[in-house]
Amino acid sequence: MNTKTRPWLLSFIAIGFATLTTAEPINTAQQVLTHPESVKEIMLRVADFQERDFGGEIRTDWKAGTYYSGLYAAYQATGDENFREQAITWCETAEWTLSENHFFADDICAAQTFLDVYLDEKDPKMIEDTVAALEPYFTSDYIRREQLSHVIWKDEKRDFTGRNLWWWCDSLYMAPPVLTRLYSATGDERYLELMHRLYWDTVDFLFMEEDGLFARDESYFDKKTPGGKSVYWSRGNGWVYAGLIRTLDHLPKDDPYYEKYVDLFRKMTRTLVDLQQEDGMWRPSVNEPSWKPMKESSGTSFFAYGLLGGINRGILDKESYLPVALKAWEGLVGCVNTDGRLGYAQLVGGAPEHVRPSDSIDYTHGAFLLAASELYKMDLSNEDFAALEPPFEIKLLARDGAWTWFNDERAIYDGAGLYIGSNDSNGTSRVDYYSLIRVQSPFAYRQYPLSSWQSKDDHNNPAILQLDSGDFLAAYSKHHLEPVWYTRYGKRIGPDTWRTVEWSEEKAIEAPAKTTYNNLIQLSAEKGRIYNFMRCVGWNPTLLISDNEAKSWSKPIELIRSGNDRTRPYAKYVDNGEDRIDIIFTDAHPRQAAINNVYHVYYQNGYFHKSDGTQIRSLKEIKKQPLLPSEATVIYSGEEAGRAWVWDIEYDADGLPVVAFINSVDHEIGNDLRYRLASWDPDSKAWSQSQIAFAGTHIYDNEQHYAGGIAIDPQDTGKIYLSTDVDPSTGEPNETGRYQIFQGTFKDGAWSFLQLTHDAQVDNIRPIVPRGHDSDNIALWVQGRYTTYEDYDTSIVGIIE
Repeated sequence: MNTKTRPWLLSFIAIGFATLTTAEPINTAQQVLTHPESVKEIMLRVADFQERDFGGEIRTDWKAGTYYSGLYAAYQATGDENFREQAITWCETAEWTLSENHFFADDICAAQTFLDVYLDEKDPKMIEDTVAALEPYFTSDYIRREQLSHVIWKDEKRDFTGRNLWWWCDSLYMAPPVLTRLYSATGDERYLELMHRLYWDTVDFLFMEEDGLFARDESYFDKKTPGGKSVYWSRGNGWVYAGLIRTLDHLPKDDPYYEKYVDLFRKMTRTLVDLQQEDGMWRPSVNEPSWKPMKESSGTSFFAYGLLGGINRGILDKESYLPVALKAWEGLVGCVNTDGRLGYAQLVGGAPEHVRPSDSIDYTHGAFLLAASELYKMDLSNEDFAALEPPFEIKLLARDGAWTWFNDERAIYDGAGLYIGSNDSNGTSRVDYYSLIRVQSPFAYRQYPLSSWQSKDDHNNPAILQLDSGDFLAAYSKHHLEPVWYTRYGKRIGPDTWRTVEWSEEKAIEAPAKTTYNNLIQLSAEKGRIYNFMRCVGWNPTLLISDNEAKSWSKPIELIRSGNDRTRPYAKYVDNGEDRIDIIFTDAHPRQAAINNVYHVYYQNGYFHKSDGTQIRSLKEIKKQPLLPSEATVIYSGEEAGRAWVWDIEYDADGLPVVAFINSVDHEIGNDLRYRLASWDPDSKAWSQSQIAFAGTHIYDNEQHYAGGIAIDPQDTGKIYLSTDVDPSTGEPNETGRYQIFQGTFKDGAWSFLQLTHDAQVDNIRPIVPRGHDSDNIALWVQGRYTTYEDYDTSIVGIIE
C-alpha cells in the first residue's frame, strides 16, 4: 500500500461486499434431521398418526382445515401421492363445501385446501361453494355479533371493517390466504381489494408496533403478564406469521401492497427470533417465557414454517435465519414421539396456557407439515452446509464481558494467548486469558477477577499494559462514581503451555476528581516511564506518570482543556513503545457540540507537537497550561459533514498515524452515521480524510452517536474491522436489523467488505485488533444483547488465524 498517496482516503468509493455467514453454527444433529429423507419420513409418521386420530371423522372447521392445508403442502413439496390422496378424499367427502357461517374467518379456512387442489386440477366444482360463500362480502355494510362469536362486543351490529370482521389475530391466517387464492383462481381483483381493506384495518387495530407483536384481540389491550408485560400469545402470533407466507404466495409481487406485507413479516421476524429459547422452541407467552415455561409446539411450528418459507421465497436472508429455523426444527422433532404424535401443543384457546408433553391436536400437525414441506423443498445437502460455513471460525474468547472503546489496551496478544479485559454481567472488572496453544491444559482458559467491587458498566473494563519486563499492569475505575482509580500488577509464571498470572493486591489511588477511562503506555526511551491517560480533572483528558513501574504516581496533570468543567473531550492514544505518543481528541461529546471536530497532537522528547512537528509546549509547561483544541491540528471539521467522534488511531508501515472516526450527517439524530479514515502526509504536511463506509444507526436511543465501532489493524492499516446495521457500501439496512461485523480490505485502489457475521439473534459490536499480533486475520468484539452501557448480556468473541 502506498502510504503517501493513500488513494483510499481521497473519495468515497461505492463497492460491493462478499456475503458469508457466522450465524449460530448449524450442528451435526440438525444436518441429519434436515436431510430430505429424514424430513419426509417424519412427515409420513405425523400424517399417519393424525389420520388414525381422526378415525374417519370429516370436519371442515378451522382445525381440520389447517391440518389439510399442511397435508396438501406436503404433497406439493414431495410429490408423494399418499399425501394427495388423503387430502382429496377429505375434500370430496366434505363435498367441497364450507360451514354455514361464511363471515366467520375460522369457517372458511378449509377453502385454502379446496383452492390449492383446484389450482392444480382446475375442476370448477371444487370452488363453486367457496366463490358463492364469499360473494356477500362485497355487498355487506355491517356485521352482527352472533355471526362472529365476538368476545367483547355486545351491540346488535357493527360496520363491515377489518377490526370487526377479523377481530382476533388468528383470523389473519384463516381468511386472507383464501382471498389471494381466489384471486389466483379467478383473476378477480375484487378479492385483493377486499383483503387489503380488511387486513390493514385489523393490523392497525391489533398490531403493537412498539413490541412488534399482535394482541390476540381487544380484550387483551390492558391485560398484563405477572411480570407486568403486555400479553402476547405465541400461537396467536404464529397464526399471523404463517398466514403472511400463505397470503404472499398468491399476491402478485407488483401489487401496490406487496411490500407492505413483506415489511410486516420482517418486523415480526426480528421480534420473534429474539424470543426463541435455547431449546429452539417458543413458549405459550411468547414475550414472557417464564410465565408459562413449558415449550410449545403449535406456535413454534408456525414460526418455523414462516422462517423456512421466508427463506425459500427470498424474503429472509438464508445465512442469517436458517440457523434459527433449523434450531426450531430440531426442537420440534424432539417433541414427536415414536408413533408420530407431536406433543407439547397448546390446545384450543385464545391465551397463553400451560401445556403437557401428551397434548397434541390436528392444527399443530398441519403447521408442522407446513414447516416440514418448506424444509423438504430446500433439499439441503452437505455442500449447502459447507457453503454456509464462515470464512473464519469465530471463537468464544471470554464467556461474559463487555467494554467501552476509550480504555486501552483492552486486549494483549503475547504470541501464546490473549489477555482480555472486560466488565462482566456482575459488574466485576476482570481479565480473561485465552490460550492459542493447542494443548489440553487447565490453564488454557483462565479468569482473573480484578476489582474488589462490582459496578456493572462497560466503562469499567480494565486497561492492560504488558510491561517491558513481560509482566502486566492493569488500571481500572468506576465510571465517574468516585475520585479513585485502581491498579493491580500481574506477574507471569510458567512456560507458554501452562502460563498463568499472579495478580498483586488491588491498590486504590486517590484522585482530585471522579475518574474513568484508563489508557496505559510505557516508553522504553524514557527509562520505562509509564503514562496513564484518563478522564479526571474538569472532565478533561488527564495524565499521570510513574517512573517506578507503577509503585507510585505523579499528581494528575490536566492535559487538554476544552470548554467549561463539564465539557468532555474524548481522546484515543497510540504509542510506538519507544519515544512517541499520538493523541486524537474531540471538542466534546457530540451531543454537546453541534460542531465537534477531530484534533491531533503528538508527544515526543518531552514536548507536545502539532502534526507537522511544530512544538506547542513541554510536558513541564503543560502542568501549568493544558493544551487547547485551538493549539492542535484539525483533522476533521464538524462543519464539513456533521459532528464527529473518535474511534481508533494506529501507525502505518512508515510510522505515520492513521485515524478512524465517525461523522453524523444527520447531526443530533444519529441515524445516519458514517465511518471515515484519515492519515498524515509528511510531504504536503496535511491530513487527508474521507468517508469509507456507512456506519448505520446508533446502537441505542439515549446515545445517538454510539456507532457499532471500527478498528484499524495495527499491523496492516489497509485492513479494518467495522460493525454496522447497514450495508457498509450503500447504507441500505440489512435484513436482520442487527449489527454485523465486516472486514474491510484496501486493494487495487478500493475498499471491499467481507461480512463475517450474519447473526439474527445477537448484535456484534465494538471490534478491536490487538497490537503486536502476528496473525493474518485477528479481531475481537462484543457479541450478545447490548441495551445500554449498564444493561448487557454479552461475551467476547473473535477470529484468530
